[in-house]
Amino acid sequence: MNSFTNSILLFFSIPLIGFCIYVGFDVQIDFLHTSGGELPFQSYVYLSFGILFFGLLGWRSVRRWMGLYIVNKRSRFAWNMPVSKKRKQRVISYTLLEVLVMTSLAYALYSLMSTWILPTAVLVFFSIESFVFLFAGMNKRFRVGISSKAIIAADREVVIVYFTGLQKITLGKDSIYFDYIKELQLLFPTDCLEEDELASFKKVVQQMIDRDKVLIRNID
Repeated sequence: MNSFTNSILLFFSIPLIGFCIYVGFDVQIDFLHTSGGELPFQSYVYLSFGILFFGLLGWRSVRRWMGLYIVNKRSRFAWNMPVSKKRKQRVISYTLLEVLVMTSLAYALYSLMSTWILPTAVLVFFSIESFVFLFAGMNKRFRVGISSKAIIAADREVVIVYFTGLQKITLGKDSIYFDYIKELQLLFPTDCLEEDELASFKKVVQQMIDRDKVLIRNID
């Protein structure tokens, strides 16, 4: 989720920065017979990018806050544990890096064009939101849960693996592979769990499925 959102965000940031350079430095554009400062519809360009950024980052924010809310309803799960320390450290590192990139981009946009600040304001807002989310999850709120219907892991990423439609589960040391009808395969990374919790996690997963309909491979 985060990789996709960040990739799209960076992809659209490049033309926006280029546009800001043309307008901010009033670069002459010969084939348009005008200069950057005189380009028409500037406000619509910044408005469009601001809405795009808000949509991308807002969708990601809602999804991960909802994941955090759901996985902390512990009474709904047959098994529920905090993510591993290793995973937690990676969440902190990646989130801080994400915030650094967004604030740097916001600063660059504001430096180039301070009169149109909507894209900048959106980036600053969601940088602050990422900090708030990080602090909200620090007290063992980043968790992994197993219910009768699905497995959910929620931190900066939200991973949901449903049991409906399952045909085969392959239990590995580092990952669990879930094979569904129509050749769909989902991967659940077990590095989000402490090593001493893996055995109980796999045991509960096996209890949640119909063994007559689902093939389980590599049972420990």
